[in-house]
Amino acid sequence: MPAMCHHFRLLNEARQLAKQFKATIADDQLPLPFGDFYPLSQVPVIRLDDSGEREMVPMEWGLLPFWWKPSGKSTSRKAFQRKCFNARGETIDSKPTFRAAFKSRRCLIPGTEFMEKGHYFHLSGNEPFVFAGLWEHWQGDEETIQSCTIVTTMPNAEVQSVGHPRMPVVLTEENALATWLDPEIVEREPLAELLQPSVDGTFLVRVSEKI
Repeated sequence: MPAMCHHFRLLNEARQLAKQFKATIADDQLPLPFGDFYPLSQVPVIRLDDSGEREMVPMEWGLLPFWWKPSGKSTSRKAFQRKCFNARGETIDSKPTFRAAFKSRRCLIPGTEFMEKGHYFHLSGNEPFVFAGLWEHWQGDEETIQSCTIVTTMPNAEVQSVGHPRMPVVLTEENALATWLDPEIVEREPLAELLQPSVDGTFLVRVSEKI
């Protein structure tokens, strides 16, 4: 199976995104990254802070669960993270890697377009949207890692047209963003409607300039 969502772009500066998505940015977090992102990149993430308000912070793309420890089978955290840059929406509430984050550490990951099989998908006005995501905090002996993953689902018509079997979960409406971040929701059922493919016709498609 080809890689799922492993490349996206963000063409908007952080302060503009913060205003659009009702988040704050601490001065010590600036400048936040934008441009092209791949697994293990630092990406901007919107989450709830301790007071329940939205904040935008940088995180590594590739989830590292709080319980991960080096072992004989997995000695490199980065190798583990490279396997966890996406999380299947069908199983995020049951898979050990994702289930704790699903219950209490959901987040939003801003983007302008995403790539699947050599094609970019973007909204008609190139306006930013957010991917449904999860985030984690990992503490090692010598480093602290905050990381995230993008949730995926079945493809809509546009993504299916290029022959790809999955697509990221994209949220565009404020009520969907608020529901995904709601800390009172800890079960899958109230979120199931959000974990669906985007409505057919949501995206315009263009061939990558590298093809």
